[in-house]
Amino acid sequence: MTKQRSKTPITIFDVAALAGVSRGTVDRVVYKRGRVSQKTIDKVQKAISQLGYTANPNASSLALKREYTFACLIPEFRPGEYWEKIFDGFRDGVKALSHYNIKLDFHLYDQTDTESYRRCSDEILRTRPMGVITNAVFKEEVVAFAQRLEEAGIPYAFVDNKIDDLDYLLYYGVDPYKSGALGAFLLTTRCEVQDIALIRLIRDRKHKADPNAPRRHGFLDYIKETFPQCRIHTLFIHPEQPDQAYATLERFFREHPEVKHLAMTNSRIFLIDDYLRRNPDPERIVVGFDDLDRNLASLSNGHIEYLVTRHIPLQSFQALTAFAECVIKGTKPQRRNNYVHMDILHRRNLDNY
Repeated sequence: MTKQRSKTPITIFDVAALAGVSRGTVDRVVYKRGRVSQKTIDKVQKAISQLGYTANPNASSLALKREYTFACLIPEFRPGEYWEKIFDGFRDGVKALSHYNIKLDFHLYDQTDTESYRRCSDEILRTRPMGVITNAVFKEEVVAFAQRLEEAGIPYAFVDNKIDDLDYLLYYGVDPYKSGALGAFLLTTRCEVQDIALIRLIRDRKHKADPNAPRRHGFLDYIKETFPQCRIHTLFIHPEQPDQAYATLERFFREHPEVKHLAMTNSRIFLIDDYLRRNPDPERIVVGFDDLDRNLASLSNGHIEYLVTRHIPLQSFQALTAFAECVIKGTKPQRRNNYVHMDILHRRNLDNY
């Protein structure tokens, strides 16, 4: 007598994959939790019918009783800063994963202090979360933390930037090298460029923090390949000392009045807005990155020409939801490196963004 082979049970994840929606959406349709559009309900019900899925209320109840704890290690921030938008995206991700009872513990470190990063990473390892999401500011410290996570069997992911050589599960953010090259392209489209002022930030006391290095390399490589005769003048300003920043710019342009092209490859082009406003030059072209409110104001006022950006909270939202799904299910992501779409903002398309 031939023994009949047992079939693998159809799960809610199978339904979600066929319907092209999240596991949480299927859960809301099946158990009538929350609001779902009729179009989505129809797609889910069609997938349920095709697969022959049968809900297991006992399994659902057990899942709802369990709490999944993840840790998020990102820089401290003030209202209106870049990392506040990343923080908002993570919080939205927690809400979207409510069916999992996700708990996300935030650990905020000082970007000017490597010891602050070490203290936060030590605390995370003591709590032993299911997974960790972080960014890469201090390379040496991030590598050491990643190695300790791997030894402890804790998966980790990167958001916003990453270190390629590490064994991270996934990454969400722009392709930094390409975004830098795009910024250089926008800066130099109007004419042959002889000089560029590249303005950088004084970050930490030991000069170990350089999170924008890949973007800056993309910018510089494009200039070197396209305008090999172009001179790059690098200026350093302190983000917490506006008077010093103004004096540095004033001194430089008094000595180099021929320089008409400016760029900053970090998210804080607004730091030079005061100088641009008080020293207008119709020939000047300025390019920055990221759609912070103060950057958008500078763009709207015509002080800068272009912003290369992306929907900032979306990358942290997607990073958390994809990472948590993979860790809880014990699966690998469809793509390890997930590069979000880059947008080009100009004052003429700003109203529609």
